[in-house]
Amino acid sequence: MPVESLNTLLKQLEKEKRSLENQVKNCALRLEQESKAYHKTNDERRAYLAEMSQISGSHQVSKRQQMDQLHRIKENHVKAGRHNPANQKIVNAKKGK
Repeated sequence: MPVESLNTLLKQLEKEKRSLENQVKNCALRLEQESKAYHKTNDERRAYLAEMSQISGSHQVSKRQQMDQLHRIKENHVKAGRHNPANQKIVNAKKGK
């Protein structure tokens, strides 16, 4: 192969090498950017889940307090004699029934 052809081939290969190196740099940069975006999104997701868990926990406490309050009210009605179960007949004082 003549020297001129070899020089032309060498220049072509060097050009291709630079192009491939640039592609590698671009891919590395994109990978770094996507990695940062992933970690940011993942951190936001974790914060969101923690907030949801906290809200859910406080909601459960609130619901439990409401149920306890209703239970105490019901107990107070039973103790005061104001509780009438569904199957209990109400006696009319005038009729005696």
